Amino acid sequence: MVLQAITNVRATVSRAKHHIPNFGLVKDKTPMAVSAELRGEDMYYFLSKVMDVVMPRIKEYKGVSGGSGDGSGNLAFGLQASAVGTFAEVEVNYDAYPPKMIPSVDVIVCTTATNDRDARVLLSSMGIPFHGKHAN
Repeated sequence: MVLQAITNVRATVSRAKHHIPNFGLVKDKTPMAVSAELRGEDMYYFLSKVMDVVMPRIKEYKGVSGGSGDGSGNLAFGLQASAVGTFAEVEVNYDAYPPKMIPSVDVIVCTTATNDRDARVLLSSMGIPFHGKHAN
């Protein structure tokens, strides 16, 4: 799995909660998403890889949207499949990951900040660029 390779953490699979035949969903059988929760050193290592390796390789990348917060200090941003392919762990084993099997990744950074402004200051000090109008 690509997510396990880039995070060094075991990923968990979320499965369908409802049975919807029109979409081909079978309750508790159809995989819907994969997630990995990073804490401590793994989290800092992943964020440093994103800031130092992946973001500079994205063409015309302005940074994370200023309004990407939820109001309580958590910020989110996404990486397209082409950006996920630039992680060193994926590039080394590119033959093992066909281009159609590399997913886009949504990153949610949960901070101890109580509002989005403080969270942006924290992440800006770590090196994550922001652009656009900043929401409170």
